[in-house]
Amino acid sequence: MPALVIVFILGIAAFMGWRALRPECAAPAVAIANEADCRANFDALFCLQAMAETERVARASGGSFPTQSACLERFPVCIERSDVSAWTPRPARYCVARAADGGIARIDPVYR
Repeated sequence: MPALVIVFILGIAAFMGWRALRPECAAPAVAIANEADCRANFDALFCLQAMAETERVARASGGSFPTQSACLERFPVCIERSDVSAWTPRPARYCVARAADGGIARIDPVYR
């Protein structure tokens, strides 16, 4: 029985280590928090498009809370959703990937 407990604890520790060491964004996406991060990885024209799209993505994804105060109980910053009458947490960062044609391949919000 004690050996089973040790194996269980080691399994949980391995899983936590794997989660802590894996990259925030799957390649080829890059984690950005603001326009400066974007410009450090991409050109200005791409960043102009990407930053506008991050705002749209933020307002249409994430959780839905009926009031701002309900959202703020769980997250530090909340914004109004654009698709429904609700509040959602503001993403801390975004995983941004560029398409082969130079456009936006995908933008995924990353929450804390």
